[in-house]
Amino acid sequence: MLSTLTKPIAFWQQEYNTGNLQVDGQHQQLFEIVNALHDAVVTRKNVYTMQELLEALANHTTEHFQTEEALMMRVDYPDYDRHKQTHDCLLSKVDNLLLKFRDRNTEAVTTEITQFLTEWLAHHIKGEDKKMIQFFQNQ
Repeated sequence: MLSTLTKPIAFWQQEYNTGNLQVDGQHQQLFEIVNALHDAVVTRKNVYTMQELLEALANHTTEHFQTEEALMMRVDYPDYDRHKQTHDCLLSKVDNLLLKFRDRNTEAVTTEITQFLTEWLAHHIKGEDKKMIQFFQNQ
């Protein structure tokens, strides 16, 4: 678990459980990374810590989306293209954020970014991911 000094921004709730242990575990890790990133922004951690957290966010997001996409392809999920498009859009935003940061634009990472990530995750899990897992369970 990543340590934080400030109050977390992303709270895991029972309603986020999809019933797939692998997917739920990866979601919880994403929440931890977002909270650590939020803490780093608020407490003005050094640039190396921030970059490490952004890279963890990018890597874990990519890994998680690959897991979901493999599951969807395995069962010929009918909404695969649309679901993948939402993944690709977020990955693009995370990659652009990391690029800006690497270009020494450390102000690119703000509490507005961590709030966006929190809201995106909650919305995506409760909507797209639950719908996807429900489809799997009905097969």
